[in-house]
Amino acid sequence: MADLEQVEIHRYRRELEHDVRHLVKKYCRIMSWEVPELDEKEADKLIFMALREALSQVEKE
Repeated sequence: MADLEQVEIHRYRRELEHDVRHLVKKYCRIMSWEVPELDEKEADKLIFMALREALSQVEKE
């Protein structure tokens, strides 16, 4: 990656992190509608695993 692209993506790192936190909260909230006694730590692990799989799949495309 060229230097300019590295500088540009670095500028968006915090925004990307914010977006990921938002996605985790969103899907945890959705899961809690279906699972009233939701273990949030376990849900977070499952959500992160699903996010990693989704990223990998999108990267392949």
